[in-house]
Formats: sequence, C-alpha cells, structure tokens
Amino acid sequence: MLFLHLSALIGATLILVRGTIFRPLQRLYPPLFGCSQCTGTWVGIAAGAAGLVTTGHGRVVDVLVVGCATSFLSMAADGVLLFLLGDPKDHA
Repeated sequence: MLFLHLSALIGATLILVRGTIFRPLQRLYPPLFGCSQCTGTWVGIAAGAAGLVTTGHGRVVDVLVVGCATSFLSMAADGVLLFLLGDPKDHA
C-alpha cells in the first residue's frame, strides 16, 4: 500500500513540475516548481503532515520519511522519464 501512496505522490510532484496546467504556478516561484526534488520534498511533507501516508511511528517521523522518500523518488522518476522521453520544454 505504501508503494501505491508514494507512486501517487510522485505523480502529483511530476504534474506540478512538468504539467502545463500549472505553468502559472511554475512561473510564480521557479526555484521550487522547476525542481522535482524540491517539489517532491514539500509534497511528501504535506502528505506526511496530513496523515495521507503513514509509517506507523508518529507524525514527525511520517513527515521526515515521506518527505525524503518522495523527494528522492520524484528526482529519480523525473530523471528516468527525461532520459526516455526527453524534456517536454524542448518540444514546446
């Protein structure tokens, strides 16, 4: 079940970073919304703090573990997808 939750958080992160529908948000603060690792950290922290993803060891641990895991996995997924599909900004 944790895999499914982390996959959803990775998807949400990649949509925030790469999705054209969020372009106004990406322009608002490019250092955050231009980096899948940075955005993934905050998406994971928010999910852990809200109790959407739990480790069973308390809210503080959830925030740290889910934030770090989402950050790393989002960066890895973004790198793999960029390698396989190319950067969507290059095609625009």
